[in-house]
Amino acid sequence: MFKFVQKIAGLAIYTGICLGVVGATSPVLAEDSSLGIVMRRGHLRVGIDAAIGGPYMFWNAKTQFYDGFELEIIQEIAARLNIEPRPINIPWTTQPENLASRQVDILLSAREEGALETGDTKGKFIETTAYYRSAQRLLIRADGTQIKSLRDMIGKRVGVVANSGGAAIAETYNKNRGNAIRLFSSRDLDRMVIQLRDRQLDAMILDEPVAVWQVRNNPNFIIVGEPLIPIRLVAIVNKDDISLKKAVDKALTEMRQEGKLEQILKRWNLWESQKTLKSTKVLPVTVLAIITPYSAYQ
Repeated sequence: MFKFVQKIAGLAIYTGICLGVVGATSPVLAEDSSLGIVMRRGHLRVGIDAAIGGPYMFWNAKTQFYDGFELEIIQEIAARLNIEPRPINIPWTTQPENLASRQVDILLSAREEGALETGDTKGKFIETTAYYRSAQRLLIRADGTQIKSLRDMIGKRVGVVANSGGAAIAETYNKNRGNAIRLFSSRDLDRMVIQLRDRQLDAMILDEPVAVWQVRNNPNFIIVGEPLIPIRLVAIVNKDDISLKKAVDKALTEMRQEGKLEQILKRWNLWESQKTLKSTKVLPVTVLAIITPYSAYQ
């Protein structure tokens, strides 16, 4: 009898140890709570910057609310999660800080794939599946058809948004060709558009959505040449928020499969390029010359 009790006691101790080990390791295997927190709250806090402008995200004076293709994507994702979208306007440069401090749940604001995997933000965030493939495009006046590529811009006055992909392309071109382009860099997009209209600039290099938006609103502008440096746009979440990322990925995948993403992009005249553009991860300015088509430098 005593031996039997010893065996039972030993089995109980062994079982307890096993359960203890399982209990100690189970949190590692458990899904994180990020999605659950959002679902219980009932709304998704999305970091945006309306100053980016159309067609990404902008303030619509008529509706007195935000507008743009990114807003429609945000709204559709939230609808598929059965929660409300809550856009929170934050200056673009400080958005990562706000995400890290959990003042927002996600960033969906013209963020390029891989762009936060450098410097102070490296390793802090993870990316969702892409919702758009952008590129840099050449915008000119309709009467300036002699410009068809970068090489046609030698000696021309070309406007770029400071620190943009267009600026990187033009600066790299000039580095390789001895400042062949007369480059004008500014953060004031509206002012440069007026300068292009008034013939103070000969061309601009802009993100494809912005270039399309300008053509839509200015019938005297056209887009010329091939897309330069295609890159995917993604949403960003904190690195530990795996369950939220999976839910957003699932929503975006369903939107693509069901044609909803196509419907949104067509409404903003942004769908055609999605069938042809191939994407490459963003690289530092110093190596842009490597990934830019060689023909662009001739």
